[in-house]
Amino acid sequence: MLKSSSIMLLITIAIIFITGCGNPGKSAAQATPTPAPLATITKDKYDKINTGMTYDEVKAIVGGEGKLITESGDKSTPDYTATYQYAAEGNPNGLAKITFRSNKCTSKSETNL
Repeated sequence: MLKSSSIMLLITIAIIFITGCGNPGKSAAQATPTPAPLATITKDKYDKINTGMTYDEVKAIVGGEGKLITESGDKSTPDYTATYQYAAEGNPNGLAKITFRSNKCTSKSETNL
């Protein structure tokens, strides 16, 4: 009787140990959300973008986020600079790059749009 009680106790401890060793940082309900797909750009959309526009204004024209390819400075300062790249719609070799400083478009360039 004592032997079977000891075995049951060991099995219970093993089960508690095994189930307690999962990933403590995330549960299924806390899974990382899938990011929205990046927007693509056409020549017509590119031509509507002007220096001085904010990133939100550019996103509204293009239809979504660009891929952040470079950034410098602290986001909380006026010197923060970020460049976003957009793939050309329907052309795997085309792209547009738009640079923002202090959240204002300072330059743009395109290839094969």
